[in-house]
Amino acid sequence: MTETDTPVDRATPADQAGPADLPGRLGVAVQMLAHAGKDTSAHGELTPTRLTALAVMNAAGPMRMGSLASRLGIQVSTISRIVDVLVTSGWAERHPDEADHRACVIGITSAGIDLIDSVRRSNETRLADCISRLDPVDLGALQAALPVLEELARQVTDRTRAPRPREAAALA
Repeated sequence: MTETDTPVDRATPADQAGPADLPGRLGVAVQMLAHAGKDTSAHGELTPTRLTALAVMNAAGPMRMGSLASRLGIQVSTISRIVDVLVTSGWAERHPDEADHRACVIGITSAGIDLIDSVRRSNETRLADCISRLDPVDLGALQAALPVLEELARQVTDRTRAPRPREAAALA
């Protein structure tokens, strides 16, 4: 190669990447899709972490702060600040824990549910727009890959999710 030659790109083309590259590339793509889909700019105090906390409460029902912190993988002191904002915004509410009056249970409000639904509809609309611009070959590949991705997501979730008390008792 002479000084005037163009250097050869030594990077592996995307469609020639090996199986060892798959977990990292898939993880990056999933994270990019997940974070790009969390458009919270129109909702003032809503951040992606606060949205995730609301989504967890929506899916799992009322819970103690420690449980929510554990599900999000963050410290209780951090979730306390997050919940303060959610409560102040009217998206969540605190109630005394009937089993332990020193603790509280937090849950999503109807305004929080409406917010989650609105953000999901907005995200689905934006994603649908992007999907509609795919060429037919890529669209077919995406449709063919979707069942595999859904099964992979189920396996990863089942493997990493901590058993709930009822499940833990059944495992014992």
